Amino acid sequence: MRTMLLVVALGATACTLDMSDDVTSSTDQAVGTHNRLATNRLATNRLATNRLATNRLATNSLDKLVALTDTAGILSTEGGREVYSYVVSCALPADTIIHATVPGAADTLPDANYSCVGGECEFSGSLGLTPTWLDHHLSGPGKGWISACLFARVNANDTKEAISLRGRNPALLVSAEEASLYSVEEGAFYGNVFIDDPDTSVPPDWYACRGEGQAGGEFGGLINRDCTEPDPDDPTHTLCGFNYAGDCRDYTPDQASPYACRGESGGYYEDCHQDAGSNSGKWPGGDHTFHQVITSYVTAGAHI
Repeated sequence: MRTMLLVVALGATACTLDMSDDVTSSTDQAVGTHNRLATNRLATNRLATNRLATNRLATNSLDKLVALTDTAGILSTEGGREVYSYVVSCALPADTIIHATVPGAADTLPDANYSCVGGECEFSGSLGLTPTWLDHHLSGPGKGWISACLFARVNANDTKEAISLRGRNPALLVSAEEASLYSVEEGAFYGNVFIDDPDTSVPPDWYACRGEGQAGGEFGGLINRDCTEPDPDDPTHTLCGFNYAGDCRDYTPDQASPYACRGESGGYYEDCHQDAGSNSGKWPGGDHTFHQVITSYVTAGAHI
C-alpha cells in the first residue's frame, strides 16, 4: 500500500511526505476481481460550493496539496473534506491512502467516506481513474474522468447507496458477477467540475442523461437515486440539479426521439452532449462532445 503523509498547517505551508509499500491492502481481492462498486452520498451543494479549480486541485498534483494555502483550505471544512475524500476515492487506486494532519478537524462518524480522529485524517483511494495525478498535474481527460465520477456519486437524498460505475476508462472494468447483480441502468454523467469562475454561485458544468432503467420508472436501487430523473418543476434539470440532457439513447426506435449520446458499448455510453436537441431521432452534432462519460447501474431488487 502506498501511503502519503501530509501535515496540513491551515493558513501556512508545511508538508511531510513518507512513502511506504510494506502494508497489504485489504481491498486487493476486490481490485483483482474488478469490483467497481462505489458508495454515493455526496451532496450537490457541497460539490458546487467547494470549487476544485479555485482550490487549484486541477493544476497541481495531489501530493502538493499542502504547499498551496488555498488548496489546503478545502480540508478546513467538513464539506470540503467530504468532497476531497470523493476526489481521492475517484482518482487513486485502493492501495493508496493519503494521511493528513488537519488541526481542528472534527472526529468523523463510522459511516463517513473518510476518517478523522484527533485531527488525523485518512482519505482512501478506490477506483484509480487518474493514478498519475498523485505525482503529476491532472490532464484534460483526467479532469473529465474525475468530474464524471463525482457527478455519478452525488445523491440528493443523503442516503448511502451502492452503485456500479462503468466507462471506457480501463479502471472501470467490472466483473461478470457485478454486472449481473447491478443490472439496472440509471444513466450517464459527464461534464467539468473544474471551473474557475470567481462567481461562486455559478454551478459546475454538469450533465446527466437518463438511462433505460430510469426511463422505466422507480424500482429497486433507483428509489433513492434521482440524479438522472428530470425535475417535473424544471425539466431542464434533474432532481439533483444537473443539466438534463434527455435520454442517453433512443429507447423507442419505432417512435424516434432525441437522445444525448453517440452510442452504448460494453454497458456504458460514449461521447455525450449537453442537450438532446431538436433533431428527432438523431444523435446531435455541432455542440461540445464529452468523451469521459460514466454510466451508473443499480440493483433490480431493494436498494442497499
